[in-house]
Amino acid sequence: MNKSIYLLLLFGFLVFSCEHDPLYTPIEDNSDDNVIVDDVCDPDKIYFVNDVLPIINSNCAISGCHGGGSAQDGVDLSSYNGIMQQVDVGNAFSSDLYEAITDNDVDDIMPPPPSNPLNPEQILTIRDWINQGATNEECSECDLANITFSQSVWPIIQNNCTGCHSGASPQGNLSLTNYDEVAQIASNGYLSGVINHEAGFI
Repeated sequence: MNKSIYLLLLFGFLVFSCEHDPLYTPIEDNSDDNVIVDDVCDPDKIYFVNDVLPIINSNCAISGCHGGGSAQDGVDLSSYNGIMQQVDVGNAFSSDLYEAITDNDVDDIMPPPPSNPLNPEQILTIRDWINQGATNEECSECDLANITFSQSVWPIIQNNCTGCHSGASPQGNLSLTNYDEVAQIASNGYLSGVINHEAGFI
């Protein structure tokens, strides 16, 4: 009898001390708090944080539309997770997001008139990001040696500002559609104040 108890205790100890591989592979949590950061930028890759999010934030995830506390038609595009609700990973052409920005019907296209539609380059950026897997990634590499307006500054302005500051009625009556308009607010310090969220700037 004592031998049976001893063997039972030994068996129990062995069972509980065994380690095994899990029966499933955990799914990577790629939520907003789990951005993958690449130190070196791959020129052939579209990065969500660097390339896609500014376009969405400037044109879609604004107050009264799909962000800023509002979610028209239940669509909130103010976060990666919200955007992913409108994306068919790997297939832009069956994604609601891509369909909305390429629709030919003025009643359905996003952003709706009188806002300007996304330009072809912005549409291709979103399409390629979806087709590349729609990952939540960021590139942190920064080249300060070769900065030009057309290659460095304009894409940032275009993707972050022109969604509100262009068209027939630009927000704050401030249009940022060309070099001269951007240079004017850059030269008086206003652009820097806004970008850096300094006190006294909108």
